[in-house]
Amino acid sequence: MMNHRLRLMALALGDGGAQSSSSASSSFSEDDFDEEPFHHHVESRSSSSGLSIPYGACEDDDQASSDDEVSSAANGSGDDDEESQVSSVTFVPPDRPPQQVFVNIQQRPNLSLPRNNETLTPTLLTNSLSVLTHSTILQAGLAYAGFGKERQERNNNSRKVVWFKSFYGVEPTTILPFFLDIKAEYPDICYKDCLMTMNWLYLYDTYPVLSGRWKYCEEYIGAKVIEYGKKMAVIARRKIVFELKDDVEIGRTVDCSTFMIHEMRLDPSSKWFDWKYEFALAIYEARVVSVRGPDYPSTHDITVFRGGTTDEDINDRDQNALYFQLEEGDKCVADSGYAGEPEKIVMTQDEHPKDFKEFLARCKNRQETFHWRLKAFNILGGRFRHGISVEHRMELHRMAVDVIVGVIQYDYENGHPPFDV
Repeated sequence: MMNHRLRLMALALGDGGAQSSSSASSSFSEDDFDEEPFHHHVESRSSSSGLSIPYGACEDDDQASSDDEVSSAANGSGDDDEESQVSSVTFVPPDRPPQQVFVNIQQRPNLSLPRNNETLTPTLLTNSLSVLTHSTILQAGLAYAGFGKERQERNNNSRKVVWFKSFYGVEPTTILPFFLDIKAEYPDICYKDCLMTMNWLYLYDTYPVLSGRWKYCEEYIGAKVIEYGKKMAVIARRKIVFELKDDVEIGRTVDCSTFMIHEMRLDPSSKWFDWKYEFALAIYEARVVSVRGPDYPSTHDITVFRGGTTDEDINDRDQNALYFQLEEGDKCVADSGYAGEPEKIVMTQDEHPKDFKEFLARCKNRQETFHWRLKAFNILGGRFRHGISVEHRMELHRMAVDVIVGVIQYDYENGHPPFDV
């Protein structure tokens, strides 16, 4: 078989067989690598005589039946000349290795996955929705968040509620009455935009991140979350009622909390590094009874409570302050920051009995728990970045505070009240 190969090579090379192997190896030019370099190396080998020998021409596979024909061609015993004898030989190439695949990144194929969420997102989550239920809110809210149909069907309701709270802050049982009240006041609202606003308030993602999740442009999202936030704030403020159901002497707790904001470039004074709000809760009811602010963070808690400093005439102070809202004989539980008003503030004293000290401690812990719940929403727990002026930023921040206080109040009324004292 080796002799057949040598005779075949000699016939194919012809007169060029005397040339050196170096000239043969240099027969490639730069043009050979312009488009399909793999093809040139695999498909053929060029010889100095200009003939092209197919890949695998010298292999033994499947050529046993053609040995006689090759032999006669090499000895010149055939009817035709040598060139015709060589060209008549049929060579079967072996299996070739898989060719490389070159991808033009400028023309990528469409590899996007089918949007299974579209089958989960009810078309009723629009202005035309007539019946809103816990299950439709849960299903649609998860679908918008990226949880597909199959994944929702594989998991139980408890886990899906945890997922829902991770994007919207509260459970569907809290969202439902809140959205229904908004719908009653604003019949043209879109429930999807309501969910988007809740998602913005809780996670406080930037508009490009929200755009990827909600499939809206940044301009639409920016306008809608502010519009719907103001509508939600209107409904939320109605839940804050100062009067108590029972006539008790010590019926409320009060404390201040500060929230971070971006630097106020139009007023770069240190007084604007944070904002302070004052909150009051009913002790024997699951209710928020007062929200005041924002104020300078350097303002003392007792000054906020009084509505001004003691240097000011009492009639010149802010008459909406909690000091003026309390009736004669009513008192609030507070910490040491409210020292100076014993007729209206109860603080822990050394002479108090042990059980009364424990009662006051639980009241103050309950108040702090409420502050923690406020800051669980990233728009308040993080650094607030909205607003184009001092006044505008104050307005938007107060809007966010009112909405979240209202949402917590709805949560209190729908199965998640604060602990008892």
